[in-house]
Amino acid sequence: VLAVAAALTMFAVPASAQEDEGPITQGEDAKYVRVVHIKYKPGKRERAMEIISEHFMKATEAAGTSGPLGVIHLQSGEWDSLAVWSLEGGLADLEWYRTEDNIKWWAALVEQEGGEEAASALWGEYQDAIDEAETDIGHYHASEDDDE
Repeated sequence: VLAVAAALTMFAVPASAQEDEGPITQGEDAKYVRVVHIKYKPGKRERAMEIISEHFMKATEAAGTSGPLGVIHLQSGEWDSLAVWSLEGGLADLEWYRTEDNIKWWAALVEQEGGEEAASALWGEYQDAIDEAETDIGHYHASEDDDE
């Protein structure tokens, strides 16, 4: 036990050294993301995926907004899928209830679906398919040639 404790202290940074380095950050190369885990109600997953691919993704394209960096359909665990969204403005993006892209996307969906009522009904149908969702925030470190 003593050997393990001694080994761990080799990597510890003294508090005085932390204070000398200024504010703690993730680094200038940190790219922040929102990870949304989704579990659909039994029998609703297929329709939810159809709404995403046939309606939501088309509205994303029409609005000229960014879709998720990636979507993973899970075969194990409690979640059915997860989507990873870029926080282009970093953690400051979390301060907004609706972003400019959200507003553009909604306008494109309204136009595509033939009006506010139809778009709201489609959104409601999708939301009704969700049993549970959880959002996590994280980051990764981009390489110098990473334009994303």
